[in-house]
Amino acid sequence: MMKKLKTISPMTKIWFVVSLLILLLWVIPTMVSFYKKEKIYKSKVQELTVLDKREGAHLEAKPFHAGLFKADAKRYFSSVEVNAIANNSYDVNIVMEKSKITTFNSFLKKISLEYAIGIEDSLVFKEINDSMSVNMVLKPY
Repeated sequence: MMKKLKTISPMTKIWFVVSLLILLLWVIPTMVSFYKKEKIYKSKVQELTVLDKREGAHLEAKPFHAGLFKADAKRYFSSVEVNAIANNSYDVNIVMEKSKITTFNSFLKKISLEYAIGIEDSLVFKEINDSMSVNMVLKPY
């Protein structure tokens, strides 16, 4: 066996060592990292699927249209105003009875699942007699 190793050219021995180093230092850690990330990805997809089913939302979010959004929101709240502002954003003002705050929370949870939008700034709540006014800025994707 040792005689066979001595007869192999030095260049072949060098290439064997280099390929072994590449395997140990690059290929194996890359494979381990890939499988870890794949496992994390699958768990996140499963979490999002469970969340999506729990909220009862549609799998496909509708593109944002001011009139359609206003009509949908009007079913739940007293008054809804949608105004276009700079940077392709919309200023939304919703007026509701104070007792409908839980309805608003549910609506707010599902808004990004129903429409392809995001809420830009913080929500501004104002108390008006027996009603509550909420102002927010929506940005369509």
